[in-house]
Amino acid sequence: MRRLVLLLLPLLFTAGLVGCDTTTAPTPETQVVVEAYLQGGASMPPVRLTRSVGTNEAYVASETAVRGATVEVRRLSDGGTPTETVGFSEREPGIYRPDAASRVRPRTTYELSVTTDEATLTATTTVPDTISIVDAKNTTAVHGDTTRQPAFTITPPESDREQQAVLVITSTSLADFGRPESQLRRGLTPFYADLYDSDEDSIRTYRTTSSGVRNEANFTRDANGRITTALPWISVAFYGPNEIGVHVIDDNLFNLIRSQQAQSPGGPGGGLGPGEIPNVIEDVEGGTGVFASYVKATRDVTIQCPPSLTPDECPAFAAFP
Repeated sequence: MRRLVLLLLPLLFTAGLVGCDTTTAPTPETQVVVEAYLQGGASMPPVRLTRSVGTNEAYVASETAVRGATVEVRRLSDGGTPTETVGFSEREPGIYRPDAASRVRPRTTYELSVTTDEATLTATTTVPDTISIVDAKNTTAVHGDTTRQPAFTITPPESDREQQAVLVITSTSLADFGRPESQLRRGLTPFYADLYDSDEDSIRTYRTTSSGVRNEANFTRDANGRITTALPWISVAFYGPNEIGVHVIDDNLFNLIRSQQAQSPGGPGGGLGPGEIPNVIEDVEGGTGVFASYVKATRDVTIQCPPSLTPDECPAFAAFP
């Protein structure tokens, strides 16, 4: 199993957006790649535009930046008519930021339009409904204790979709990451301590980690439709205080994550032979990438070391900051 580092948000590497397609040539044409994640209730985020590279080439965002594009995001009415248009300007190579302040509305559809010298890209996303955490149990818990896992109950997200709700649970360490790496490493939970390789990884990569996609099989509903989900221990990389985020994601992000997992040797589709691995599912017309949305609610928890660990193995540092 490779790391379950949160895909939500800019940790979605463009390399993961290029699917295995046996019908294309070994070196496909370069495509414009879009990357933007709208959070319901938050400010309109930046849009990143880059170009895809060959399978044997290193992807460096700054070197593949798409310059001089025209970028707009339109808020659509229920009938599909634009009711607000937000223009974007390039502030850094390939990074386009909104020209005016605008907040992302839950349960609203947004349309992205990107025009470059070589392509016109469009994509839409419907932002999920706002949620809140109405109950949190075991907010101080011993890591690995399956009898007292932290659990969170959220309000039922209203939706016009026929599909079931899809969640992603994230853990963000509240440690002081200005500490030396040697100290931070001592705070890693067992799975991530074994996974971490100082020659290949930055320990800061593990600050936010994810459960992966969780559907109806991973949570329960009460008579009022409220959803209760436990915190999977695999999603916690550090002992001590963590911010737990419960995310409801849109169809675009769900399709991308589940199809990307099938591409990974450690994913649900791992071990498939050539020609059997499905393409990554992305919903961008005229190019590739991801234009997606989500909502989230958060609660702080404290993850304690198991009593089997000695003070040297679980120092006071684990109770940061």
